Amino acid sequence: MAERQELEQDLKTLNVSLVFLILIVLAVLLSLWSALIQREQLKLALEGKDSSWLPSVEPLRQIGSAITVGCLGFFLCLALKTQREAQAKGDPSANRSAQVNVWASLLVLLAAILRLVDLQSVVREQQSLLLEETTLPD
Repeated sequence: MAERQELEQDLKTLNVSLVFLILIVLAVLLSLWSALIQREQLKLALEGKDSSWLPSVEPLRQIGSAITVGCLGFFLCLALKTQREAQAKGDPSANRSAQVNVWASLLVLLAAILRLVDLQSVVREQQSLLLEETTLPD
């Protein structure tokens, strides 16, 4: 009976993991979309045409980055849970592997957070420059 409950819990965890993986794929698609928009902006600029009708890429990048950070946070929590379970079982090999996965998850999450913070900083700086340009007297 306990084994069945453990298997059911593992299935629930896997189902939630699949949702977060789908969200990561969505974040990648948003990144692809923003790259395609940028490419179109560059092509239009090379042709001397107006590209102002194209959507801004910054919101797409920020949304994709925020989704990624959230998903990676989940996977870090999952790695920590796996590490606790490995320690409880006392298997040195599983414990070492779980420790490596915790560090890998943490580092990837930190990289994603840095990227999101950078994107937000760039957008804030651009908005400040635009505000200064529109409020300066002629």
